Amino acid sequence: MPDGLDLVIRNMHSPRDLFSAWYGLLAASAPQENDYSPAGTPLTIRKFPTTSISVLVSNTGAANVAIGFSAGVALANGILLLQGQALSLSWLEDGDLLMYQMWAISTAGGGTIHVVENVLSGG
Repeated sequence: MPDGLDLVIRNMHSPRDLFSAWYGLLAASAPQENDYSPAGTPLTIRKFPTTSISVLVSNTGAANVAIGFSAGVALANGILLLQGQALSLSWLEDGDLLMYQMWAISTAGGGTIHVVENVLSGG
């Protein structure tokens, strides 16, 4: 006879099943993707900060980008993403930080970032 953990693991078929077993409730989520073109002025880069359970920000452009949690973000005080780099936040590891709006600023024109927010969708 398998122990309880083995039985739970064998019945997991998706992250939603795992979430349901772990927390005792069912929660569905859906990806929301958006592209932004930051320049020399900070630009908000999230549409769902209060309902996201994770966010991925990828610098897909030709210029360096800095990310921050205030409209005062600058290259000198933000989280620097060089070309091709990414930043990932998850509710389990980053807690309430995930619920704040984010801003981006770029070193020059040509800045492009791709943002994927995994948003709670209710069922």
